Amino acid sequence: MNKFRWSMFGLIVAAAAISVIITINQNAKNYEETQEDTSPVLETTEEEVDFETTDEEYTEEPAIENEEVLYELGLGPASKREDVMKTMHSMTHQKVVSEEKWYNLEMNSENINALYNFIDDSEIIDYKSELLRIVGKWKEGNFDDIVEEHNYLWGEQNGNVGKATGVLTPEEEAQFVKLNFE
Repeated sequence: MNKFRWSMFGLIVAAAAISVIITINQNAKNYEETQEDTSPVLETTEEEVDFETTDEEYTEEPAIENEEVLYELGLGPASKREDVMKTMHSMTHQKVVSEEKWYNLEMNSENINALYNFIDDSEIIDYKSELLRIVGKWKEGNFDDIVEEHNYLWGEQNGNVGKATGVLTPEEEAQFVKLNFE
């Protein structure tokens, strides 16, 4: 009878150990998947690395078209939908009347084109077609719906102060640009 108890105890301990190992393995896989989603890693093997490269031979290609402009807009390789929407929202402040404007980014053709290309090239941004539609109108110089677009972006960011109520006159916009970007 004593051997039976020890055998059962051994089986329980072994089952618990296996359960712990499986859990650790699954957690490691989940962690690796989240790391792959948030920080893409360039994988190379030792054979692929050329340790003989000199400084003269090394030329780094820009990772993203308009990288400097995008950096100034607060966007980069790890940017998500929320970051793009914040950038777009900040750009609309140049055109709309609202009681609060916390972030301001210039809405010029260089910034609009860089933003459009960034969204278009992105594979991870939700609502891509909607954001491209809005920025596409801006590329064409169409700001007829800028109040609605501001309020859409503002609402998606859970805005509670600063809803747009109208469009700035050309003179008011020029003054806004002068105060914020020159």
